[in-house]
Amino acid sequence: MGKDIQKKTAYDLVKQTKKENYLFLNENYAHHGQTVLFGDSITEIFNSYELFYTFSKVTGQAVYNRGISGDTSDRLLERLKCNALNITPKNLVILIGTNDIGKDIPSEYTLKNIQDILSVTHETCPSTNIILQAIYPVNSRMSLTARQMVGKRSNKKISAINEELHNIAVENKVHWLDLTKYLSDKKGRLAKEYCYDGLHLNAQGFKVVAEKIIPLLK
Repeated sequence: MGKDIQKKTAYDLVKQTKKENYLFLNENYAHHGQTVLFGDSITEIFNSYELFYTFSKVTGQAVYNRGISGDTSDRLLERLKCNALNITPKNLVILIGTNDIGKDIPSEYTLKNIQDILSVTHETCPSTNIILQAIYPVNSRMSLTARQMVGKRSNKKISAINEELHNIAVENKVHWLDLTKYLSDKKGRLAKEYCYDGLHLNAQGFKVVAEKIIPLLK
């Protein structure tokens, strides 16, 4: 039992350190009025420098990656102001929820947190262009590793919560970006060519994502 507690404490410390690092960067180096990618590990490993390089070169706008592995919707809400809104982003691209599903967090709790993220952003940075992404599909059939990585997630659960997220996006008048059909194979699973473990995208997958995000940026 002691080992479990120690492991959990260490993991929380890692996330806290990343949160503090982003705060330091925002306060000392990041510029206001740029684009922020905000989410969990799928965002954290996004090859954003390379895939947004041309966009940044043409517009002069930086793209800051503020993803933290393991984040759930409540943690994203908790660090919203200190990791994203304190630099008044021109664009805020949000992807969150897959870890909520993986941890059996009730969907109504997840949806409320995401609603609060949008509300706080509107109140704090009313001119920020918000892009809310649908949770990406998963593929537990790829390998044993994929089955373990995907865990309790299922495309049925993901589809159900995405329907509610779409409604939230419409009600809050933000961009809704559902990439399910672009990232899925013929059976509705995350396509093997776009991921490496059934959950996290590879560079080819992120290329698809970037190409769909860029037209929605201001």
